[in-house]
Amino acid sequence: MNNSEYDPAVQDHYYERYTNYSDQQIKEILKNRHDYQQPAVTAAIKVAIEREIIHSEQDLIAPGYQIITAHKKTAFPEVSNAYQYQKIVKSIFRVLFFVSFIPIIFGILKYAEGQLTMTYLGVGIGLLWFALTYALKKTQKLIIIFIQILFLIPLSVFLGIRLIQQEIFRVTDMMVLVIMTALIVYFLLYLRRLIQTAPEELKGE
Repeated sequence: MNNSEYDPAVQDHYYERYTNYSDQQIKEILKNRHDYQQPAVTAAIKVAIEREIIHSEQDLIAPGYQIITAHKKTAFPEVSNAYQYQKIVKSIFRVLFFVSFIPIIFGILKYAEGQLTMTYLGVGIGLLWFALTYALKKTQKLIIIFIQILFLIPLSVFLGIRLIQQEIFRVTDMMVLVIMTALIVYFLLYLRRLIQTAPEELKGE
């Protein structure tokens, strides 16, 4: 088990942070406490008791602090707290940044073959995707996601046509292209959903 769960300094860090939270934000943490690290829960309980939101830890057995698990199936898993939200968002951005290196590497390989046009195309596409992803991370403007999808779909169609026109058509190549495109679009749409439904405690940060 992580020793940070027993580190008083970690708990103090959460306590100082949560003193700036509203009562509603503290209640949300307590309600979803099973999704948080123990020092964070302990700090939230301490703040709640000081504000008389609850009188003791025993009050958490009340119905208002019990988590109701929704069984509704959805393509995009719900995120109920800031800790999970930040982890998932960071993971998606890592994937999106990784995607930008694929055409760049492709362009470098084509340079070794002397195909300068494909080199410029590959590197240019990679740098543009990287720039869009970076701008999205910094601004979280949904229009950038729309631009990325609008950029990705025609590019995938173009590459698909090129695969079909090859002398030796490989079904596996087409399958990889389709799956990669679908996954990237999924991550972009999921990121859009996350930005729109950010946990209450993160709003205003």
